[in-house]
Amino acid sequence: MFSKKKPVSRVAIDQFSSLISGNLSLVGDVTFEEGLKISGEVQGNVSHKPGTHSLLALSAEGRIEGNVSSYDALIDGTIVGDLVVEHLLELHSNARVQGNIRYRQLSMENGAVVDGSLNRMGDDEEVAQVFELPRPQAREG
Repeated sequence: MFSKKKPVSRVAIDQFSSLISGNLSLVGDVTFEEGLKISGEVQGNVSHKPGTHSLLALSAEGRIEGNVSSYDALIDGTIVGDLVVEHLLELHSNARVQGNIRYRQLSMENGAVVDGSLNRMGDDEEVAQVFELPRPQAREG
C-alpha cells in the first residue's frame, strides 16, 4: 500500500587529491580529476577531466566565478556561472548558485538558493563539452 522511498545516493568523502585553501585566490581556469576541495576563491572555469569520476567540494567560504563541471559535486559556497554535474549534485544550506544547473541526481537542503534554471539530464544523455572557436579577424586591405 505504501511505497518505500528510494535511498538517496550519498557521495563518499575519503580524501581530496587537491585543495584550494581559504587563504588562496586563483585567477585562471582549473582542470582536475579525483577530488578537489575549494575553500578559497577561483576566478575562472573549474572543470573535471572528462571520463573521470571526480568530486568537487565547495565549502561555505569558497567562491567560484566561472562555469563549473564535475562528476559529483557537494556545494556549500557560491558559484557565479553555470554548473554541470554528470551524476550527483548536493546543494547544502549555504549554497548560492547564480547560473543554470544541469544535473542527473539532485539533493537540495533548505536554505540553498539557485538564481537560474534547474535542468535534469536524461539517464542516457551524455554531457557534451562545447568550446567556442575564436572568431577570425577581418583583414584590412
